[in-house]
Amino acid sequence: MGGAFEAIRLTPVIGAEVHGLDLSDGLDHATAESLYSALLEHHVLVLRGGPLEPEQMVELGSSFGSLAPAHHTYPSLPGHPNVTLLENGPDNPPDNAEWHTDLSFRPDRPFLSILQPQVLPPVGGDTLFASMFAVHDALLPGFRSDLEGLSTVHDMGSFRSHMFREGGIDLLNERMAEVGSAVHPIIDHHPVTGRPFVHVNETFTAHVLGMPMPEGRRILAFLFDLIARPQFQMRVRWEPDVVVLWDNRGTQHYAADDYLPERRVMNRVIVAEDRRQAE
Repeated sequence: MGGAFEAIRLTPVIGAEVHGLDLSDGLDHATAESLYSALLEHHVLVLRGGPLEPEQMVELGSSFGSLAPAHHTYPSLPGHPNVTLLENGPDNPPDNAEWHTDLSFRPDRPFLSILQPQVLPPVGGDTLFASMFAVHDALLPGFRSDLEGLSTVHDMGSFRSHMFREGGIDLLNERMAEVGSAVHPIIDHHPVTGRPFVHVNETFTAHVLGMPMPEGRRILAFLFDLIARPQFQMRVRWEPDVVVLWDNRGTQHYAADDYLPERRVMNRVIVAEDRRQAE
């Protein structure tokens, strides 16, 4: 996966398509550094040259940092604990048609996600991405200032439904205690670039700390509506050779669930820690 490449911007605020990158070889150091820089600039990178074998996905992810362990709800690809299998169809309807940042209910948000298709519907199943940096910049200065002192609780959100279906209230309570929750500032900052972004999402953000529930819900509802506006977004139309990388720190995504009764099967690798962050 070496050699020079070009990153072509896809929208004014988020996303680039990478041209000229050879996915057949390993990722050499110079190319990995260039790809990392492009990721910080564009937040979402659309690569071609896949599909990658699971071992190649793991190798690609490991070039950026340490990989996340197996997911608490979704299964792993057999023999590959770091590769999450996202399989949806008539017997397992999709549950990710919600704007979210992967695993934001963990205190240390994961750095990078890598996603590629294994089975695609004839049409539909696109993934949308939104820039939380652009959402921040669109806030009126006074309102932005008010938000800067506020934090929110993130918890398992919609995963509660999985737990309840599998084992009722006992398993739900057990997993909620096991996974826990996290507190993040509404106006957060990228740990490498320092750029401010809005850090709430409709799937996992549950409560504004220090506020009565009605007032907090109104603030969150306004922000969720803002995030859903198309000027902050890009759209990936999946093809068999597409591999997408995105920086979880300042983006959200939404998997359109418009393809039933067809199947959509994806492989995902999450990089938990950015090894370059401390450099």
